[in-house]
Amino acid sequence: MFILSIKRLLTMSVLLAMAVTLSACQSAPEENGARVEINYNPTILRPFPDDTSMPMRHSGPIDVEWYDEALSKAHREFVAGGSRSADKPEILLEAERHLRRALNQPVRFGVTGHRLWVEPRGLDVNYRLVAEAFAGTGLFKRVQVGHLSYQ
Repeated sequence: MFILSIKRLLTMSVLLAMAVTLSACQSAPEENGARVEINYNPTILRPFPDDTSMPMRHSGPIDVEWYDEALSKAHREFVAGGSRSADKPEILLEAERHLRRALNQPVRFGVTGHRLWVEPRGLDVNYRLVAEAFAGTGLFKRVQVGHLSYQ
């Protein structure tokens, strides 16, 4: 009986210590300044009918159309300003965090003419999987890589 009460006491103290540790790791929005709001696309992007036998011959950026106009504007202004990561707007940092979670790899933003693009960085990028991950984030109206398009 005494051993069971000691086990319960130890279990409860370990759980309490874990709860305190986890709550200390979280940062409140007030600590980080103003909270950034991003509008997400409620519509799930569907792949345009694709010939799966066609090989993916693409090794460049992925063309995107942001769902949130403020995010699209921040993307254009960031790239026009010289693309220094220290000057990246908070809304673009939040979108980048969301994309990195979806991809589990770093990304780079750019503009070519009227096209906005996001490029995954790293070795052995499977663009078919990246386009699918981008389409599932809710950040875009359209994602296109080579002949593969999600709308």
